Amino acid sequence: MLDAETLAAIDARIAARRPIFPWSLTWAEVDPARHPFDPSTVPDVVRGLPAAAAVPGRGGGDRAWEVPGGDEWADAVSFGLVDRYGRWACGWRYSVGEGDFDCGPVGAWCCPNHSITTPDATLALVAESLVEWRRWLEDLAERFDRFLPLVTGDDAEVSLDAWERAVVHVVTVVVDRTQAESAWYNHCKQVLGWFLTVAGVPDDRHDALIDAAVGGTFASWVAPSNLAIGELAERLAAEVANRAR
Repeated sequence: MLDAETLAAIDARIAARRPIFPWSLTWAEVDPARHPFDPSTVPDVVRGLPAAAAVPGRGGGDRAWEVPGGDEWADAVSFGLVDRYGRWACGWRYSVGEGDFDCGPVGAWCCPNHSITTPDATLALVAESLVEWRRWLEDLAERFDRFLPLVTGDDAEVSLDAWERAVVHVVTVVVDRTQAESAWYNHCKQVLGWFLTVAGVPDDRHDALIDAAVGGTFASWVAPSNLAIGELAERLAAEVANRAR
């Protein structure tokens, strides 16, 4: 059992890193419309970060697969990018599968042990990953706009159908982007929360709505069937409608 001092140190480190955790990002923090971005400037921005001058190397001998200090270096890069672009930029490490921050949509970056190579190649990969993450956010914003404003009014059947079609579309694209890898459903729930925000559903209702609809429907490394996605969409649409009354 860890002693109180060790536990306190762990808690302090987690608290210090929390600004670069992508799992808690809100739509206000990632909405491309609120955060101007020029992808052509990213390589120079990355090369200009303080951490760029100290890309760590691999260990020696039987530890050649490991990059000592790699996690700390990647954190320093994240903090630099967040300072430059805003908190949305921490998502450059939101990796597909069991990467730095798993359950995400970013394929270019995995983790320090796999992704750090030469300094030039590593910095180029950081830039590529940030642009990939931003493109995903832009893609989501465009997809959200296709379904908004959602149909409302006296025709409950039409309103439910609109919600169901939107949710099916959103879940399907997240499944594809995350490749239904490790804990992919967590990013799915996050994206559904973003969609609810854009649709005007109060933030304090998101968790209850999504938990009631998703529950234990999904699993890691298992892509849901079209039937399962459709049933989830029906549940979420019904929950939104019921709680709006």
